[in-house]
Amino acid sequence: MKSIHSKITAASLLVTLGIVFGDIGTSPLYVMTAILGKNTITEELVLGGLSCIVWTLTLQATFKYMVLTLQADNHGEGGIFSLYALIRRMAPKWAIYVAMVGCSALLADGIITPSISLTASIEGLKIINDNFPVVPSVIIILIGLFTFQQFGTERVGKSFGPIMLVWFSMLTFWGLLSMGHDWGVIKALNPYYAYHILTTHQSAWLIVGAVFLCVTGAEALYSDLGHVGKTNIRITWGFVKTSLIINYFGQGAWALTILNGQTLQGANPFFEIMPKWFVIYGVIIAVMASVVASQALISGSFSLINEAVKLDTWFRVLIRYPSRYRQQLFIPLINHILFVGAVFIVLYFRESRNMEAAYGIAITIAMLATTLLLVFFLRRKLHWSWIPIGMVTSLFLSIEGLFFVGNVQKIAHGAGITLLLMTLFFLVMIIHYQAKHVLLRKRKFVDVHQYEDIITAVSEDKDIPKFATNIVYLTSSYSVYRMEKQILKSIYQKQPKRADAYWLLHFNETESPFQQEYNFHEMVKDKIFRIDFNLGYKVKPNVREMFTSAVEDLSNKGIVNLTNRYDSLKKYDVDADFLFIVMRNTLNLDSDSPIIEIFLLNAYGVIQKIEEPPEQYLGIDRNSLLVEYIALK
Repeated sequence: MKSIHSKITAASLLVTLGIVFGDIGTSPLYVMTAILGKNTITEELVLGGLSCIVWTLTLQATFKYMVLTLQADNHGEGGIFSLYALIRRMAPKWAIYVAMVGCSALLADGIITPSISLTASIEGLKIINDNFPVVPSVIIILIGLFTFQQFGTERVGKSFGPIMLVWFSMLTFWGLLSMGHDWGVIKALNPYYAYHILTTHQSAWLIVGAVFLCVTGAEALYSDLGHVGKTNIRITWGFVKTSLIINYFGQGAWALTILNGQTLQGANPFFEIMPKWFVIYGVIIAVMASVVASQALISGSFSLINEAVKLDTWFRVLIRYPSRYRQQLFIPLINHILFVGAVFIVLYFRESRNMEAAYGIAITIAMLATTLLLVFFLRRKLHWSWIPIGMVTSLFLSIEGLFFVGNVQKIAHGAGITLLLMTLFFLVMIIHYQAKHVLLRKRKFVDVHQYEDIITAVSEDKDIPKFATNIVYLTSSYSVYRMEKQILKSIYQKQPKRADAYWLLHFNETESPFQQEYNFHEMVKDKIFRIDFNLGYKVKPNVREMFTSAVEDLSNKGIVNLTNRYDSLKKYDVDADFLFIVMRNTLNLDSDSPIIEIFLLNAYGVIQKIEEPPEQYLGIDRNSLLVEYIALK
């Protein structure tokens, strides 16, 4: 979808409703059910639970994310990696690991949210038919949802805003009507009730874990910053928060009026506040809203992986663009992982009340990661002094730490599965990141000028058959006048590669998400050239387009000569040929290598089997490609 950062219109606010608030907006489906649980319903429990919801939404969603975190605007983009990219040059090295933990948590959330939202929605039909097949219905919807990803959301995405407007209007309408049962629930605005229940109730820790479910979508608010802009998000939040609180209060009023002194006995207050004739319509609207929420998280997972690949914290994967907007991604591998994970969660837990235990802990960890990175943003970018930073950070860490402990209580009941998913994602990231650094250390770099004579000699030796007019190598050297020794050996050892000119290509990741520019360096006059592409962490490199465009630009400016060097082709104005040589590493590990290094590289070798080849990821034309294998020791 197009970014509408600078526009504040009815249309932009409607789009914001559809893109940003699906996750947090569908929380009323299961939050009150989780809070009440198997407890006897009392005024203390209901008012305390509602008060916890109100102040969690206020302190976490409003203060932390709306007021503070949305200021961490990285050229219009948001999210854990955007925040990291914004502060990485001024933050300690361990900040990347914090970002990885946050990313892993959000990926796990991308598996669980579709499962619990859709299951809770479909379960509403059990009010009409207690034997309704919930699990098969949810799996059918999941199959359709994940199959549809390959086609993009450009067309159906236009309906997301109206769907969520209907959803929040429904929350407000039935919530207000139900509050008429007991207007006393308004007392829950007083934070005393939250304090009282957390300090006196025997199930306080379970209630804490349940309350957190009301704010799990807050991290997504920041992640979606790039689509609609912070002003649209902040304005729309006023309507969304009001709708949510009214609906929660309506559910609380129903519970106090109908079930005071009893337990829920399997009832879901969300659907119970509706008249029976409306339940079927409520379920349909809830399913559509859950699909919108799920779509946002799936798309967010694709964007996260794309950013992770650019930051070298995830292996290269096939990325497709199913619509005309480059921001809309489709990553088949991640789509399969999310689908299999979501189906497993549904089959394993079967009911939304069972999934509640697995839900929440991942986002708690993601929020803690954001808080830690936010410290450096407040200090280095907003230039806050340490005293207010300490106060704000202590507040957030206390709240999130409380929620984390509350969610830890649920490990034996399902949260352990979430931690396992998180751990698997994090292991892949840490292995890939660390192994790449080990490989980089094993590469030997040399000064180009020290070997200028031998390269020139090979290029001008007529006894050596010409390999290509221009040979292009990819280099990982950040220093302009240095290159891998393996490239040098490729040119003059074994089968020398004579060419009129040699090119080195290097890709730099920049803080600006969509930056796309290049720097040209003539390392040896008319003989060795280097182009550094400076690309934003959201831009996927495409050598075929970028290199061709850069070379044509240099030729038009008269900086390089692209005239074909073959006499027979000059008069026909045939372009000079380019051959790309991609060097793949093979590892020779000996027994003297550190154990951790052996483990990392062996694990990385397994990852490489499913990794997209560099030439394919970089978009190099196979017709002008040669792959060479280089042994690293």
